[in-house]
Amino acid sequence: MENLNNSIDELIDSITNSKEYNNVINIKKKMNDNDELLKLISDVKNLQKKYIKSNYDGTIKQELEEKEKILNEIPIYIEYNENLKIVNEMISVVTENLNEYFYKKLNSD
Repeated sequence: MENLNNSIDELIDSITNSKEYNNVINIKKKMNDNDELLKLISDVKNLQKKYIKSNYDGTIKQELEEKEKILNEIPIYIEYNENLKIVNEMISVVTENLNEYFYKKLNSD
């Protein structure tokens, strides 16, 4: 069991020591210092909820799209999302490989 824990720790370390993961952490800290950006992100999240609760009202959708367009043009937010996507892909690859490994082990004849 200790070998398993060590292997899992190594996987986690490989992700948390990656350039992309560290970029996500550092960029998130910078973003947290930007009140305008935080407000815009909050506005988008609230509009997303409102849009769904409204049964997909077109007026709310238009407002949401306008705010998202502004948000997606902010360089620090773009960089954050690009790095976050890479980190999430790393996690997804690990998950897929573990699922495949377990499937093969549990379903071998």
